[in-house]
Amino acid sequence: MKRIIPINWFVCPVTKEVLSHRNEHLVSSAGIYHNEELFWNFTPNQEEIFSDKKWKTWEKLQENGVVSYESSPQNNLGVGKRYDFLNFAEFCDFRPLVLDIGVGPQKCPTHIEYNTKTDIFFIGIDPLVGEQPRDFAFVQGLGEFLPFVDELFDQVIYVTSLDHFIDPVQTLLEAKRVLKADGEICIWIGEKDKNAPRPAVSPEWYQQLEVPQGAEDPFHFKRFSIAEFEEYVQKAELRITKQVVHEVDAWRKNCFYKLSK
Repeated sequence: MKRIIPINWFVCPVTKEVLSHRNEHLVSSAGIYHNEELFWNFTPNQEEIFSDKKWKTWEKLQENGVVSYESSPQNNLGVGKRYDFLNFAEFCDFRPLVLDIGVGPQKCPTHIEYNTKTDIFFIGIDPLVGEQPRDFAFVQGLGEFLPFVDELFDQVIYVTSLDHFIDPVQTLLEAKRVLKADGEICIWIGEKDKNAPRPAVSPEWYQQLEVPQGAEDPFHFKRFSIAEFEEYVQKAELRITKQVVHEVDAWRKNCFYKLSK
């Protein structure tokens, strides 16, 4: 698969200014971004973007997420031929240049591994370095601060990742910025009824996780409802053009959305 990202596709994730080369690094007024040989690291200086309180909560949620990925990857990642990921891929009907925001730590997620279109160039961005080298182009960074030029991508996707961001509206605004005028944003939201019965017994690794201050559960600031998600879409001034709902069971739904500018 094609994995080299042209340098001129990058901008500073914070200021959006053009980057300059300096000793194999890319530099802007907001910081220095490093070439880690297999990928670029565009993670911005946290002091400039989020409060200490939110950042510390997010970091703990990320740590908890890593535990879940390592302890039970089949339930928490797109690994293997998972039908729900394949359903989402079919819904997306991938376009030539795709940005996957919050792609996860796996070497190649289901929707990329089993893609059969030959003209698709996937770029994934995630704060977790994950397994390297990846089987697709990868950048380390945050979805709220994308290091890409305006109107670059044909498609931007969120594969169950939107409810893991500090600021869902900000990442949607960033997705909108890097999307071509005729492009689309595809989002998979997993909705779980608050009255869903809890498992009789949770695995030991889960029982040891701490819910950080300001978070709703060990993995999310907030698990938002479909109504709340649609409010975020409105705030980002995006339009819902298509919606498909898959019933998982009496309490859970997989909701697929397509958005446009």
